[in-house]
Amino acid sequence: MKKVLFSVLLCCSMITAFGHALWIETAVTGKKGQTQEVKVFLGEYGENQRDSIQHWFSNMKDFSLYLIDPSGNKTKLECQPAGNYFKATFTPQQDGAYVLYIDHTVQEVYGGSKIRYYAQGIVEVNHANGLANLQQNEFVLQTSGVAAKKVHTPEQVALVHKTKTTLPKAELTVLSPAGWSKKLDASKAITYVPVESGRYLLEGTFIEEEKGQHEGKPFERIWHCVTYCKDVTK
Repeated sequence: MKKVLFSVLLCCSMITAFGHALWIETAVTGKKGQTQEVKVFLGEYGENQRDSIQHWFSNMKDFSLYLIDPSGNKTKLECQPAGNYFKATFTPQQDGAYVLYIDHTVQEVYGGSKIRYYAQGIVEVNHANGLANLQQNEFVLQTSGVAAKKVHTPEQVALVHKTKTTLPKAELTVLSPAGWSKKLDASKAITYVPVESGRYLLEGTFIEEEKGQHEGKPFERIWHCVTYCKDVTK
């Protein structure tokens, strides 16, 4: 009976970890001298579920949010709890692309997997110069543009890792504002076509077959997950 109960609890823990995503929401355009608000969520985007901060699992509340300005300068933003998300702000001082990024490793090992969450956001101020600074980060989603896309306009996407040329079992999941999702093979550059306006979440994952110890517990693999919100207009 104890073994059965343990198995059930383990499965629940795995569902909590792997079923959730960490993501950044912010306006995709900004203005010099005007405060830009940034929100960080954890939950089920496709089900419009955003977890209350008090229910964030493991050490997820200990993430760090960084900003890279168009000149390549990197700073850590202070995040404040705000109900079911964390809030941060910054004020652009120059034109160009501002990159927001989180790289967070979960403290617990779930089902033999070490979990590493990444989230990115990009804010364009008048133009996208400096977008290449996104490549300073470990694991990113490259798309065909920063600004909001138009409905029925194809969007090219690629998963890019800073040090790995191949990403085993790579997948891209496109989650729409209406709640539907589509999973695509992301071993190479792919294209999706948004069919409705609103905010989409792009979620890229791959599994690294590496064994080791994490926080004193053995793991068999590393699950990597990166997210990026994209706006689509009519």
